[in-house]
Amino acid sequence: MRFDNLVPWRARPNFRLDASAAFLSGLYAGGIFPFTAFIARDRLQAGGFELGLMTAAPFVGNLIALPLSHLLDRGHPVRGVTLAHTLARLIMVTASFVHGSVAFAWVVFAVQCAGAVPAPLAATVLRLIYPLDWVGRLLSYSRFLLLGGMILSTLAAGVLIERYSYRWVFLAFAPLGLAAMAVYSRIRIPGGAPPPAEDDVIRHTLSALRLLRENPSFRWFSLAVFVYGFGNLMSVPVCTIYQVDVLKISSAQLATLNIVTQVVWMLSYVFWGRIVDRASPLRVVLVNTLMGAVMPLNHIIATEVWMLLPMAIVNGVVYAGIELSYFNSVMHFSTPEDTARYQGVHNLLLGLRGCVAPFVGAGMAQWLLRGGRDVRWVFLIGMLLVLAGAWLQWRGLKAPSGPQTRQ
Repeated sequence: MRFDNLVPWRARPNFRLDASAAFLSGLYAGGIFPFTAFIARDRLQAGGFELGLMTAAPFVGNLIALPLSHLLDRGHPVRGVTLAHTLARLIMVTASFVHGSVAFAWVVFAVQCAGAVPAPLAATVLRLIYPLDWVGRLLSYSRFLLLGGMILSTLAAGVLIERYSYRWVFLAFAPLGLAAMAVYSRIRIPGGAPPPAEDDVIRHTLSALRLLRENPSFRWFSLAVFVYGFGNLMSVPVCTIYQVDVLKISSAQLATLNIVTQVVWMLSYVFWGRIVDRASPLRVVLVNTLMGAVMPLNHIIATEVWMLLPMAIVNGVVYAGIELSYFNSVMHFSTPEDTARYQGVHNLLLGLRGCVAPFVGAGMAQWLLRGGRDVRWVFLIGMLLVLAGAWLQWRGLKAPSGPQTRQ
């Protein structure tokens, strides 16, 4: 890996495995997930429920991640991550064999849900295999490679889906996801993983939730993320409806927008990776939250597909900045012993908003369409919630920190 000279020597063996798995995962994901909502709407005539279900899927996984990741851990977080993602990628194969929009949506739902469950364990692995003051940069390097893989496969899949059945395209990319997990499973934690907590799932979950009471700064951060994300996610299924029904987007045009986002996303990881290790990750969250208002605003004013280009560019910046700043914020609040608990609470709240917001947005869109009204009202409400989340994040910067400190 050419990144070796940028990586502390003790972290290099695990980084090579992590980065290689990320690149293979990018090849797998880029050939499938940018097109699932488009296929559901354009090829299978999916309605608002199915689109909302697919949008909510990873957040349902977030919702159940706290208790299930505790069961998966058992002192082997790498094994837990590998098991969950392997299961998800095997389920994805069945998308090539189902018929009808409802069955297709449920398969995508199961895949995204299962893939989100091990997030607290993945955070624990990163905290254990990388020095804390390098986590942001090393995560950005691996994500850079993940996006590189996604760009290549999205470009190929956008052409292939136009010429051939999406069923064959999905089958062609699925094995790459399984290969990624075979590589990831070889990661070794220096000194061995800490023993799993001995408390049961209910006690573990309640103990984690008490962090919201004990740490005011974490509580404000969590509230801001919830409100911002609600506004953002209620717009997502409506974006598909607006792009397909009003803008008449094609799979090639969708692929082009996704590639623009992915290129900017990839380059932004390098930029944000250095910043979040040196500046307050909470301030980085605030900046990216404000930029998140571009997505709904762009849909309000767009009347042609090409007019969505500003959104595609800004989304790339925001996706990288939000992911790294969220992750480093959890590191900021936690110690090595309770990283999984903080990440679990964070994922739980992501899950709560993600289980509700897409259906609220899709339901509003369907109601507006039935009444002959413009669906862009959903984007306006979503943008106002995004800005409210930014204000809450700014307010939270003044809140006192809890008992946790960076170690």
